[in-house]
Amino acid sequence: MKKALSPCVPRLVAALSLIALGQFAFAEIGFFGPDINPNGEILFSLKADVPGDGSYPTLFLKRVGDANLSQLTFYPESIESLADGTVLQLRNRFGTGRIDTKTQAFTWVRELKPFVEGGTPLAGRLGDVSTSPNGRWVVSIEPTGPAAGRLVILDLDRSLRYEIAPSVSLGSVPVAWSPDSAVLIYEYGSSLHFARPEYFFSANSVSEEYRELGPGRISSVYWYAANRFLYVRDTDVFRIQSSELLSRSLYGPLIGVGELAGKLPFPFNPETDRFCGSRDGNAIVYTRDKRGVYYTGLSGDDYAQLGRPARYPYLLLPGNTAEIQPVWTAGGVPSVFTQCVEDGSRKMKAWRLAESGGGASFTALDIPPDTESVVASPSGAWVALKTANSVSVRDSATWAEKALFREESVVSCAWADEGNLFIGGAETVRKWNLSSLSSVKYLYSAVNDASWDQSARTVIASTPLGGKVSWTSDMKWAPAPDAKARPASGANASWRLYLDSSAGFFSNMLYIRSATGPGGTKPLLREPSTRFDPLGAAADPIPEGPVVSHGSRSGAREVALVFDAIDTLEGLPEILAVLDRYGIRATFFINGEFIRRHPSAVNEIVKAGHQAASMFFTAWDLTNAKYRIDEDFLVRGLSRNEDDFYNATGQELSLLWHAPWYVSSPLIVSSAEKAGYKTVAPDVTVLDWVTKEQGLKMPGLYHDAAWIIENIMAQKKPGSIIPVRVGHPEGTRSDWLCDKVDLLINALVESGYRLVTVDTLLAHAR
Repeated sequence: MKKALSPCVPRLVAALSLIALGQFAFAEIGFFGPDINPNGEILFSLKADVPGDGSYPTLFLKRVGDANLSQLTFYPESIESLADGTVLQLRNRFGTGRIDTKTQAFTWVRELKPFVEGGTPLAGRLGDVSTSPNGRWVVSIEPTGPAAGRLVILDLDRSLRYEIAPSVSLGSVPVAWSPDSAVLIYEYGSSLHFARPEYFFSANSVSEEYRELGPGRISSVYWYAANRFLYVRDTDVFRIQSSELLSRSLYGPLIGVGELAGKLPFPFNPETDRFCGSRDGNAIVYTRDKRGVYYTGLSGDDYAQLGRPARYPYLLLPGNTAEIQPVWTAGGVPSVFTQCVEDGSRKMKAWRLAESGGGASFTALDIPPDTESVVASPSGAWVALKTANSVSVRDSATWAEKALFREESVVSCAWADEGNLFIGGAETVRKWNLSSLSSVKYLYSAVNDASWDQSARTVIASTPLGGKVSWTSDMKWAPAPDAKARPASGANASWRLYLDSSAGFFSNMLYIRSATGPGGTKPLLREPSTRFDPLGAAADPIPEGPVVSHGSRSGAREVALVFDAIDTLEGLPEILAVLDRYGIRATFFINGEFIRRHPSAVNEIVKAGHQAASMFFTAWDLTNAKYRIDEDFLVRGLSRNEDDFYNATGQELSLLWHAPWYVSSPLIVSSAEKAGYKTVAPDVTVLDWVTKEQGLKMPGLYHDAAWIIENIMAQKKPGSIIPVRVGHPEGTRSDWLCDKVDLLINALVESGYRLVTVDTLLAHAR
């Protein structure tokens, strides 16, 4: 339906600033507030939804008939300090830009195709890029599908592009840069490789087979100095100089890798373990299975030390830990920051290694309860704790607060140098001095009441911080205290504007209609191509009955992502954290064995607001011919699971269930119906339970998580029910889908899907 323009269209940022966490499980970008002047210049805003993090407006300017598009504000979803703080890089779904902090000039990183130059805005989460510390090189993953893409490097000085690897998993860019930008280490397959970035663009570059460091993942290396890094392989920790890598490329088969720096207490698993080296490379903090944290000195060859008791200060983290971030102070003392889901929401906790009772142990640190991220200064002397409304800077040695920023809501932050922080706020982007507590403002993240002045030639606005400004060029605004606004208009002598439905990508579209000559109507902007599934008209309602299969009967692009909690709980903390970050309420099918083993985890599922459904009181295959089951056994088994769940949580299970392993029969379905349950049968096959050992017996069934996600995306359709197994069953895999749920959710969001519970899916399909 068309939306008529009122004579005056308000543009209050307050009405469009960040909405409460959890409001969006699907990202939309839509037009609002268009205003045309007599010269055919249209001022308008695009409201972008960030999954799980609300929305923000961005102001644009376009002239009718002119291909050029100007962006007037830049919301700092992510910021990064480059070239020793002389360059500030900003990123959001409309592109990547940079500010020269000496001249305050703004430029686009055109090689990453900003929206104003024809790029497509991001619909899902902001993808990662890996930028060299000097800012010249950018490594990114160009998607080729929902879960995979090409690893490419860009030379921004010469606008050159090179494909490093044809296929890697989406997510974090598997690259580690040396602090001097001279060398990068990258992961491809199950091996690590090294290169000077200019190698890729040289006719005489060294072949990749001569640039192999060894087996592992990018988590197996850590740069601790400009030209030195640590490399972990099994229990060995090697200390390597980047100058050695050139020799290795020539004489790899003849020489070993670096020097042995020390040993780990356990073999390093690059899939689940992480480590962080001290600034002198003489110690590491090593985290195992996201539970155990160890401090380990690196004393080199330990052969002569056998028999001497080894001391590893140790911290056992709670089982709900989803993320771990070690931070080293200038004095060589490590701190550990973790994120978990507790009492239904994400929380950060912290510990620091300290002397106690003649030894060292990890002790808890006091941090703001709503801390969202932690950033250490270049030397490690200061730690910035970011919340949604502040940044607290602490002395890393004493933990005393040095400075507190509370002038506006904080979106992102990064250190410029030891005395200055870049603050990406919801209103401005600025550099904040810790000593004077003063700021240098670079640009506006958003403005209020943008409009034309009375001459209809200049864009003016009131700022969130007060006062009026006028737009000059790029992201520059100048004070304009006496400027007066012209009433907003949806038409001039030649053109009329109106908002109507979109052809696909945008949630709506701004159309321009000729008021003279032969007439004609066209969209203001090109509609980007999308991977959205077609909807069509809603089909027949779901028939009443005991079995619920996929929806695909509604006109809504919705799916239900369901989680099967059977026995073990590996991956559950990450799942709950990702669901919380995206603001998604999901359905968990919970088995009695899981309830009995992990009652606290079951309570966290309930506290987080997810729908809890049944999976019987045992994980046994109910169709196994070894035992005879009857209706009474099935009804009693469902009732027992209800009682176990109630005793653990004080809540009741919903009346949805599925048999263990989704294996059913007419007797099982009819018995469950007598107990009041609907049986859920998913329409998407997910082989996340197949291990390498099972794959040997059943060739063709085993695949890594990226392939599984690609296969899910090929099968899904509006109304699908997609099952994911919680935990790691007995056996081995290269990776587990339950640990990569963020990639699956993002693929669904980018395809235009809302993720809902099964009961919501059914309600919308009726």
